Amino acid sequence: MKKMKSRITLSLFLVFLSMSSAHPMKPKKQYKPCKNLVLYFHDIIYNGKNAANATSAIVGAPEGANATILAGQFHFGNVVVFDDPITLDNNLHSAPIGRAQGLYIYDTKNTYTSWLGFAFVLNTTDYQGTIIFNGADPIMVKTRDIAVVGGTGDFFMHRGVATIMTDAFEGEVYFRLHVDIKFYECW
Repeated sequence: MKKMKSRITLSLFLVFLSMSSAHPMKPKKQYKPCKNLVLYFHDIIYNGKNAANATSAIVGAPEGANATILAGQFHFGNVVVFDDPITLDNNLHSAPIGRAQGLYIYDTKNTYTSWLGFAFVLNTTDYQGTIIFNGADPIMVKTRDIAVVGGTGDFFMHRGVATIMTDAFEGEVYFRLHVDIKFYECW
């Protein structure tokens, strides 16, 4: 009886061993983008003197704050809406291929960080549609990733990651972002 239990145990062990080698672990999938775009958007915040060329404005500020000057240390509490030009290169005066429209919220008290929610609205012969982004932007980090959560038109249901870098800034009035968009789901 003892010998029989040993043989059964050994047989079961061999069956499990053969099954595990017949179905090896799948290697981790290597993701490759199905589409890639590099664009720039230019933000000129309204400061009370530049209404003619401002593309963004403070719409929410901490109590007692001025809506034309970003709040004190780290701009905590400011909410800014924008309608910024998007270009194919880093020149503000290049022909825009669309608009970046949305908001950013300065949401941290001890460093420059914002939360972004916006869309690229593209309207050219090459690109028609929107790309929707959202995520945290730790501004002091050289490159930051935010989620591409969807799109319309040529970007219908596209998802991926946008790596953003501050390409230039002039005080608290102008900044330009380099946006490298990698789509991993393209319909």
